[in-house]
Amino acid sequence: MIRWATRLGRLSLLGALAAACAAAGPSDGANGPLTLQTLLSESYSGLAGPRREVVRDAASFTKLWAEIHAGRSPAPAPPAVDFAREMLVVAALGTRPSGGFSVAVTRVVARGEALDVTVLESCPAKDAMVTMALTQPVQVVRVARAAGTPAFHETRGPSCP
Repeated sequence: MIRWATRLGRLSLLGALAAACAAAGPSDGANGPLTLQTLLSESYSGLAGPRREVVRDAASFTKLWAEIHAGRSPAPAPPAVDFAREMLVVAALGTRPSGGFSVAVTRVVARGEALDVTVLESCPAKDAMVTMALTQPVQVVRVARAAGTPAFHETRGPSCP
């Protein structure tokens, strides 16, 4: 009878710990690959220069959103982001001579004090039919908040020189 009560007590403790961990949600101490959710992916933005950054607060996001939508009136309202639990990863190519270019954040991995971000740049094939307009590709993805200094790793598609 005592063994049964001890086992039941241990199971109750394990259940309480599991519930507490689940309620806590993501933390700045998370490790491993983070799930990506695309918040914005556009060919035309106000970002004339290349950019790679991690946004961890609302003020920085408000400034970034205004820069991305510079020249548009009215600018679309920014989506809600819970910066206590989430952060944003931004990749922009800067101005390109035509359509057919794109940028994508393909992987974000938290590794203790490091945050590894893989970015893919895609270019149009030489014989591709593209728009003859300047473009400024950008992508913003949402991931669980994680600590660490970002290190961006660049990859290029097969059509890129």
